[in-house]
Amino acid sequence: MTIPKLVLFSDLDGSLLDPKTYSFKSALPSLSILKFKRIPLVLSSSKTRAEIEWYRKRLDNHHPFVSENGGGIFIPENYFSFSFSYDQKRERYLVIELGQCYPCIVNILKKIKNETGFEIKGFSEMTEKELVSICGLSEEVARLAKKREYDEPFLLEGGEEEIKVIKKKIEEKGLYYSWGGRFHHLMGKNDKGKAIKILKTLYKKEFSHITSIGIGDSLNDLPMLLEVDYPIFLRKEKSSLPGALSFKKNLKVIQGTGPEAWNLAILDVIRDHHL
Repeated sequence: MTIPKLVLFSDLDGSLLDPKTYSFKSALPSLSILKFKRIPLVLSSSKTRAEIEWYRKRLDNHHPFVSENGGGIFIPENYFSFSFSYDQKRERYLVIELGQCYPCIVNILKKIKNETGFEIKGFSEMTEKELVSICGLSEEVARLAKKREYDEPFLLEGGEEEIKVIKKKIEEKGLYYSWGGRFHHLMGKNDKGKAIKILKTLYKKEFSHITSIGIGDSLNDLPMLLEVDYPIFLRKEKSSLPGALSFKKNLKVIQGTGPEAWNLAILDVIRDHHL
C-alpha cells in the first residue's frame, strides 16, 4: 500500500502571516521541516494571485495555490504527472476558475449600495494609500492587492442588522458573502472548500492516498477546514469556536493566531503523524 502523502492547506492572513506585520518569521522552524520532508504547502487565501505570488517567492513555495476565497486555483505547469481539465492557461499556470468576473461583482456591490443606502466602500474604490493605512500593507503589496480577479472585499458602516440586510441582498443576487476578519467579501458561488476538494482529488490521483490538513483562523476558512481530514483552527483571544466546527472529526483548536501559533500547530501535526 502507498504511504499516505500529507498535504497542508493553509490560510495566510492571521495564520501563517502575522495579522499586523504580515511577517512569517516565527513560522520558519516548521516551514523548514515541511520543505525538508517535501510536504506540499498549498496557500489558500482571500489575497489576490499577485499577492500570493509575492509571498510564494519569499517562501520559496512552488506548489499550487488558491486565490480570492476559492475564486481561482493556480497549478504550475507540469506539477502533476497527468493531464486534467482546466479553464485557461495563464502565464505559467493552468487555472481552474470557480469565481465570477471581478467587474461583474463590483457592479453588483454598487447596486446593493444604491438599494440599501448603506455606507459601503469596496476595494475598487480605495486608493493604494488607503489600503496602506487600513491594512498596514506596504505600498508594493497594496498595489498587488488591487489586482483583483474574483472577489470584492468591502467595508460597511453599521452592525449586525446592516450585515443581515447585506447578506440577504447578496443571496438574492445569487452571490456569496464571507467575513475575512478585516473586510466583508462579495464573491461568486466559490469558497475555499470547493477549491480544496478539487485539489484533493488531483493529489489523490498523483499519490493514490493522501492525508489532508487545513489551518485557518477566520470564518472564510470554514469551508476549507470542513473539507480536510485534520482541521486546525487558530482561535483568537476571547472568540468562540464556530458552530460548524464543533462536530468536525479530528479538530485541533490552537489558542492564538499568527505565525507563532501556526508554527506550534504544524510542529504538533508533524509529531502526531510521526513524520
